[in-house]
Amino acid sequence: MNKPAKVLFITAPIGSGHIRAAEAVSEALKSLDPDITTTIANVFDFFSRFLGQSLLKIYLKILDVFPCLYGKLYGWGNNSKLALLGRECISRFLARRMLRYIQDYSPTLIVCTHATPAGLVAQLKKQGSIHIPAVAVVTDFVVHRLWIYNEIDYYFVASDEMQTFLSDHQIMRSCSSVSGIPVHASFAQTVNKQETIAALTLDSSIRTVLIMGGGAGILPMREIVLSFNELKLPLQIIAVTGNNVKLYEELQNLKQILTYKIRILPFVSNIHELMAVADILITKPGGMTSAEALSVGVPLIIYRPIPGQEEGNTKYLLSRRAARRADSVSELIGIVNELLTKSDILGGMRMYSRQLGHPDAAKKISTEIFVKYLS
Repeated sequence: MNKPAKVLFITAPIGSGHIRAAEAVSEALKSLDPDITTTIANVFDFFSRFLGQSLLKIYLKILDVFPCLYGKLYGWGNNSKLALLGRECISRFLARRMLRYIQDYSPTLIVCTHATPAGLVAQLKKQGSIHIPAVAVVTDFVVHRLWIYNEIDYYFVASDEMQTFLSDHQIMRSCSSVSGIPVHASFAQTVNKQETIAALTLDSSIRTVLIMGGGAGILPMREIVLSFNELKLPLQIIAVTGNNVKLYEELQNLKQILTYKIRILPFVSNIHELMAVADILITKPGGMTSAEALSVGVPLIIYRPIPGQEEGNTKYLLSRRAARRADSVSELIGIVNELLTKSDILGGMRMYSRQLGHPDAAKKISTEIFVKYLS
């Protein structure tokens, strides 16, 4: 090309997985060609501040207070013709707000890592406002119909079943690829487990359980940590509280009554190392977190998935025997006890997890994007 390529990633701050996927592919693209310019944009920035914050608050409140309602809306959106008509009307209204930004940036390619910007970009292409190639990177192990638009030139998905779903909904197989969910390059690196365990002041001779998800308040981490006192097994816990300062302090105050060693961490940048040293990961089944866990081969215990994509991710992981599901703390403790006392079951889960992992997904996606659209 005469001018260096410019790639615009458009994502959404609903969880961090969509943003992390964009970052992973962006870094992989620039490693292929340092002259490529990339920008990651938040779709909510194209709306008024009030509208963007209101939409996000409503979404998070529904997940927190009415998860079953979210599940019903998710299912309705996947099956109803009225829902598809509704998305068309909403996209027409919101796409205009995105157009000026795209025109000013003038990208060579647009990459969407969330269904909402995919719909807005598709609408702009449909009405002829832009003629820029656009690809979608789906960040779950299921694909919702609100992802699917004939105007999107190419799809990267996590499984053969997802590619078949696209094919059944008029997206030709030649316009999609089974790549896996893109994770940061660090998840493809070998971790020195002994050094990591030593740095955490933990014991390399006993099992380690990693708990993630309390930072956003989506796991009852305090209750889980206390319940581990019931287990009469040698074990140690790594609890990641993220940006939840209150939870961090609460867990610190529990240390004196716990019967096992616990390492409590705030927001960290070395999740790949923590996952690599863990024997079990307890978490919610977000697409990105699950993909990261599979990349390092750590078995998952999924806690109370929300109806919708979390439920879809859970079904996929359970069907591949890489995860177990717990819908209560008592059930969770029972599963941990079983896995830690039956090494053959735990070893099998680790093997299945590794088989499902795609630590090179970002590299694969970036290479295909480069060949198809940027070279």
